[in-house]
Amino acid sequence: MSRPVIASLLALSLPVVSAAAQPATRPGSSRYSAEIDAQVWKPIAASVANHDIAAMSRAYHPGAVLVTNAGTRLVASALEGWGKDMVTMRKAGTKASVELRFDRRQDDSTTAFEAGAFKYSTTDQAGKTESRYTRMEALLTNEGGRWRTLMERQLEPITEAEWNRLPR
Repeated sequence: MSRPVIASLLALSLPVVSAAAQPATRPGSSRYSAEIDAQVWKPIAASVANHDIAAMSRAYHPGAVLVTNAGTRLVASALEGWGKDMVTMRKAGTKASVELRFDRRQDDSTTAFEAGAFKYSTTDQAGKTESRYTRMEALLTNEGGRWRTLMERQLEPITEAEWNRLPR
């Protein structure tokens, strides 16, 4: 699987209910962080681990956009390639996981901006694990009590040391 595809699988990208914008209580936490984690980030992590592209797609708005250094495209288009990669990985016996950490979370009852990084790891049948760390940003919307990603921006790779400095 190519590095851009692997990076794309990780990124991804939250629920809400209030009225006015609320400042984060600390850099990696916001008023709606728990809802967003439960509705977007945890399902994405589970979809990567389970090679379940249908579950991953539910975390994205139908018009969601993926932004990378290579350009922009609809997430729906990216999901097609990611799904094929998941099938290939499953057949090869490769396991995958994604973990997300945020150092900036801003939101109100209907919108959110989150910045941080994701760690995408694969483990082959021989037990060899490779991890990649990538900075990311996401814009999310809450419609009808359901958070979904509108835009995911995958930025530059970071080191494991930079990853370890991010809030947990």
